Amino acid sequence: INEKNYDEIKENAGIIFHSSRLAMDLLTNLMEWSRSQSNRIEFNPVRIDLAAITNEIIFLFDDIAGQKEIVIKSELPSNTPVFADKAMIKTVMRNLISNAIKFSKTGGKIIISVTEGKSKLTVSVKDNGIGIPNSRIDKLFRIDENYSTQGTANETGTGLGLILCKEFIEKHDEKIWVESKEGSGSTFYFTLPLNS
Repeated sequence: INEKNYDEIKENAGIIFHSSRLAMDLLTNLMEWSRSQSNRIEFNPVRIDLAAITNEIIFLFDDIAGQKEIVIKSELPSNTPVFADKAMIKTVMRNLISNAIKFSKTGGKIIISVTEGKSKLTVSVKDNGIGIPNSRIDKLFRIDENYSTQGTANETGTGLGLILCKEFIEKHDEKIWVESKEGSGSTFYFTLPLNS
């Protein structure tokens, strides 16, 4: 500051901001997981617009994605109604998009899309990042086989994010799964009911 080195001030402020956002995500996941384990999270499904929630989460990660020059694109129609617990689905989307950013290389692309069935909506979050080894895929959603690895910019995690996603999707009596090829990216899918 005394030397008026604005470029370095800007760079360091970005690092502080990035680190504090990661710490916030970690603490939020730990808090939500602890609440879910003690049955202190109420399940309150209502009619919600998934497109609006998705856009809100994308906006939340705009700066972090921008630091890695990652483009996040939502292909959801402007009104995408589902019958779900809003807080839980926000947590699911936040974790899946956060992970996609974490494991994407600089200049990567993340695409969020939906496929509508008779009674369900299938949501996909696709990245073209580093992918997941086959030997690790079965461990992603298991607390007893906790799997956490560093992101492409050495981002850290607790391994709880995907476990929370699984718990919250299963509260809706729905499913979450992943398709991935090491070196070619991952696509996470989950289903949600269209009606009560």
